[in-house]
Amino acid sequence: MFHVKRYFKNPIIKREILILCIGVFFISCIARKATIQIEDYLLVPNGKQIVGNPQPLTAFIFENNTKNMSIEKFLSIKFKKENYYSLEYTVTIDRNHYKIILYDNSEFEKYFDSSNYSVINLQPEDATVETQRKFIAFSMVDDENKDCLLEGSLLQNLAINYLKNLKDEYYNR
Repeated sequence: MFHVKRYFKNPIIKREILILCIGVFFISCIARKATIQIEDYLLVPNGKQIVGNPQPLTAFIFENNTKNMSIEKFLSIKFKKENYYSLEYTVTIDRNHYKIILYDNSEFEKYFDSSNYSVINLQPEDATVETQRKFIAFSMVDDENKDCLLEGSLLQNLAINYLKNLKDEYYNR
């Protein structure tokens, strides 16, 4: 009589396990996406586009202080607006009129993607006043809708100083 020997698929199983282990090894070696930490502020191009200016605006981005009231409430009190949802504020600096444009959460995600930035001053949940965004972005234009924060603009230093002072006032509130 013939003796039939069982045939095991050990080489196939070993190969599949080896491929699985190599795959897990390569997936674990993939580096995390690098993020930017904003120490004071950051000027980022490719923001909103407005009528009268064909180029996207440059944004002044800084980390939000979640212990304070929301930036919308702060700006409405500072500029004496009755509406918390206003995103544009007119300011006068040296007898010239400028418009500050605040980016809301969805616009910030659309233009700048918050996953590109990491929070430095993380606050515990119970220390925050209300649910707030992690980053705040402003753009500033003059009365002719020209970008004041654009690299090489004559108004860049004026705009940066004004927005830094506004940020510091908001932080110290």
